[in-house]
Amino acid sequence: MQQEFKKMFKQLMLISAPIILEQVFISIMGIVNQLMAANVIGEHAVSAIGIINSITEIMFSIFMALATGGTIIVAQMYGRRDFESAKKAGAQALNLAALVAVLVFISLIIFRVPIVYSLLGDADEVVYHAGLDFFTVVLPSVPMVALMHTAFGIIRGSGDTKTPMQVTIIMNIINVILGFLLIFPWGISFLGIHIASPGFGIFGAGLALTLSRFSGLVLILLYIFFKSQTIRFKELKDFVPDIKIQKVILGIGIPTGIENSMFQIGRLVTQIFIVGMGTSALFANNVGGTVFMFIGVPGAAFSQGVMILVGQMVGRGEYDKIKKTILFTVAVGAAMFTVLCAALFPMVGLIAQAFNAGPESAEVLIPLLQTSFIMTTLFWAPAFITPAALRATGDVKYTMYVGILSMWGLRIVLGYILGIVMDFGLMGVWYAMFADWVVRMIFFQHRLISGKWMAKLAKD
Repeated sequence: MQQEFKKMFKQLMLISAPIILEQVFISIMGIVNQLMAANVIGEHAVSAIGIINSITEIMFSIFMALATGGTIIVAQMYGRRDFESAKKAGAQALNLAALVAVLVFISLIIFRVPIVYSLLGDADEVVYHAGLDFFTVVLPSVPMVALMHTAFGIIRGSGDTKTPMQVTIIMNIINVILGFLLIFPWGISFLGIHIASPGFGIFGAGLALTLSRFSGLVLILLYIFFKSQTIRFKELKDFVPDIKIQKVILGIGIPTGIENSMFQIGRLVTQIFIVGMGTSALFANNVGGTVFMFIGVPGAAFSQGVMILVGQMVGRGEYDKIKKTILFTVAVGAAMFTVLCAALFPMVGLIAQAFNAGPESAEVLIPLLQTSFIMTTLFWAPAFITPAALRATGDVKYTMYVGILSMWGLRIVLGYILGIVMDFGLMGVWYAMFADWVVRMIFFQHRLISGKWMAKLAKD
């Protein structure tokens, strides 16, 4: 038994370790950008960026669903060593991503002003204008993210998680360097030549993000067309539309996309609740979300890692190993959360200071962080790692139904009751989120242990 666990841990880490490093880097760079914005432009910039990121996350959830469909299909085909079909599936996933990205981009360009006004119209005027400026400049990066994450998914499905990590690290380094150059005012003299920038504030932060995403897209496309040792597109015929393969990808991608988009829309609705609570609550919520993105790294990485592992097991027909692999991954994820949250718990005051939180904002932020550390340790891994693995078996409709009902029944309805009606404020909204985690954990663990997820495999 001990040898079996060691083998599972080794397989999991081979897949997940690069994803963990990648996600850590993304989180750190995101925090650095937030710190630059907070200390140069103020709390209103952090608030505006947080709301706009909620809008773009809805779009990205659709793209990530297509990427998930591509990842799972490629992983299953790699599991059965059908490399030609894996390549075709990857090409069709990119086709779908390009089509959806263009449609989404055009819609956002047309409706960007009413979208931002509907979300920030009740906020302070400076927050509204900052949000509109940031949204406008990051919009061109939306189709870039669609293609980039789909390409990442294809490469990961083949078992190569190092390349997306490397591209992501380079992209985020570029983002921070450009952010420093474009957000801050600066000047330099060299050989009698003086170069200076007045600093472009939140517009500069958005421009840095867009340019860095463009660099990431170029790098991953160059790799997948010219250098990849697993999946490489050598001929244009690979991209001739194949309806049969696209249906298989969409069979996973559509339910996942509906679940993800409804999840992100739900988060946006809660953001609207919070906008009416004032700038301090909005600031605390956005900083809390940024910190949570960092502590959520192990879970996000293991969710992707176990999805790839289970997908390959399905391809090889190793159904008897799937449940044990999922439970083991959940346990490892929970252990990592425990270590990370225990280390950060005493540092909540320093975190508030680092984000330049005022007294009112810190009073809200500190207990919010303390509570989230405890709840993450207890509930996040079984609530979110398990459904990611179930999707790889094809059990996507069940995860969709549970995810949507729990999100809207608890985060939205209960969040409104606790946060607005009962006047618990921001903490009430977060309590409802924690309740959502508990319900997800109960339903997904029951689904896994019952073995009902195997019905889809039996049909296939």
